[in-house]
Amino acid sequence: MSSSSDVAPDVSIASPVLDIEAGVERLMGNRAIYLRALARFRNDYRKAAPAIRAALDAGDRPGARRLVHTLKGAAGMIEAAALHAAALALENALRDGGSGTDALLGRVDAALAAVLRELDAMVLLGEAPPRTPAPPTGDNLARLRAMLDIGDGAAVELVATARSELRAHLGERGIEELSAAVADFDFERALTVLDRARQTG
Repeated sequence: MSSSSDVAPDVSIASPVLDIEAGVERLMGNRAIYLRALARFRNDYRKAAPAIRAALDAGDRPGARRLVHTLKGAAGMIEAAALHAAALALENALRDGGSGTDALLGRVDAALAAVLRELDAMVLLGEAPPRTPAPPTGDNLARLRAMLDIGDGAAVELVATARSELRAHLGERGIEELSAAVADFDFERALTVLDRARQTG
């Protein structure tokens, strides 16, 4: 039996909060990668709203904004439009120093809860699909940079399958930072890791 992070939702079910077909299309038509993105989202973002609230209560607006930015990227990747819009509004308010963050966080919390309820309802009691091997030829570092530049979610899969090759370019610390960034769908941070490695290489 798989752990909760490996359980794959059944995307054959129509969803009112996810544009499933658009999500699959965003990931180059790869339904298996989309399944894994949904499973990761379900596991990783269940406590996102309380974490944002804790940062705000501690007076850490930059930290709260980083959390919201990551959530926004993940919501966009799985095509959860209402959650993405709510997170964008909150991120902008935190960036601009605006008021009304409590109400905006309430919108994020409600939209996130709706997505999680949907994913919970879609879950199958089975394993997530197996990983697809990376192509044996080609410059995976260049491919990865191109994917990150356009926000292509297939970058998540490429980092996982080409980890050894990427480690040779980035080093152990670099590959760990890159893996963490793409796992959070924070492609801007992932590009920063690649740029730093290129400058020091």
